[in-house]
Amino acid sequence: MSDDAVLTKRWSTLTRVHRRIETRIGRCLHQHLGLGTTEFYALRALREGTRAGAGSLYLNDLANEIGLSQSATSRLVGRLQDRGLITVQTSSRDRRSVDIELSVAADDVLRRGVPLLHQAVGDVVRELGGEKTDEVLLRYLRGDADDAALRPDGPVVASCRATA
Repeated sequence: MSDDAVLTKRWSTLTRVHRRIETRIGRCLHQHLGLGTTEFYALRALREGTRAGAGSLYLNDLANEIGLSQSATSRLVGRLQDRGLITVQTSSRDRRSVDIELSVAADDVLRRGVPLLHQAVGDVVRELGGEKTDEVLLRYLRGDADDAALRPDGPVVASCRATA
């Protein structure tokens, strides 16, 4: 097989595995938290911005972080605000940005959601190990197996397995 064919095959495998993991994460987050993947990723990005001491946020920066257009990100922020997960105020320092604070409810969602995300990824990686999947990709996804969620004997946080 040519180098280009191998590269194309690996890219195809990577996109298939990515879709499978994202689907599992989405199902798990929706089932246990009533949130979509993008909403959860936005909360994580906002938390990381808060930890970095940014305080203010340009919606374009959040949009780039989560892979949405600026208008879709504005709608997402509105939904998070409507659900009581964030508070939003125009920044007094720069009217082009907004100050966003995560609510206690958002902190709880993140606290409960991160283990769900790890469990969903770990479940799919373990399933892939029993299938005919590119070994290089599997080794990469497994890392050095220090992550308990990826080890076969790792703790089970919640079941997010596909239903028949």
